[in-house]
This record gives sequence, C-alpha cells and structure tokens, in this order.
Amino acid sequence: MKGIKNMFLYVDDIRNPISNSWNVARNYREAITLIENNNIQFLSLDHDLGERKTGYDIAKFIVEKGIEIKQINIHSANPVGRDNIIQLIKHYFPNTVVTCDKI
Repeated sequence: MKGIKNMFLYVDDIRNPISNSWNVARNYREAITLIENNNIQFLSLDHDLGERKTGYDIAKFIVEKGIEIKQINIHSANPVGRDNIIQLIKHYFPNTVVTCDKI
C-alpha cells in the first residue's frame, strides 16, 4: 500500500504553492520518489526545474509507469515545454483533467 492517499504534489525548483495543503518537490528525483510512494491525486508541474531533468521527464515517467493522476496542472513559463507536457498527458491519459496556469 502506498503512503499518503490523495496527495497534492507541487513540483517547482523556485516557486511555492499558494496553500499549505501541497507537498513540494524541488527536483526530478524528489518528485519521482513522492510519485512512486504515494497516491497522487493532483499534480502541479513546472517544466524547467533548474537541472538536466525537466517536468517533461516527470510526465514521461508517469506515462511509462502507467500512473494515471486525476488532475494535472502545468504552471510553467516555458510555452514549448508546457505544450509538450499537455500533449503527452492528454494522449496517454485522456480522462485526466489537464489545466494550465500561464505564467
């Protein structure tokens, strides 16, 4: 059985979520560890994480492992990265609600 049920996960190397109800990951490795060990209900994802691995790499991991998340928000200032994540998630998980905060 996984750890926290219905976890809200916010992935960003700089920004903070607007609420304390979010668990925060600052890089790819932290995000993957939380995704592997918890039931993520809502994921808010930045593309540029200040390292070689990006939010797109996190999205690819989710797809490769078949981890369907009910709702994913992309909060990235990188328009190409944001669109790539959205297209990937919508293609493989058509029932996932995908929203976008343009920064």
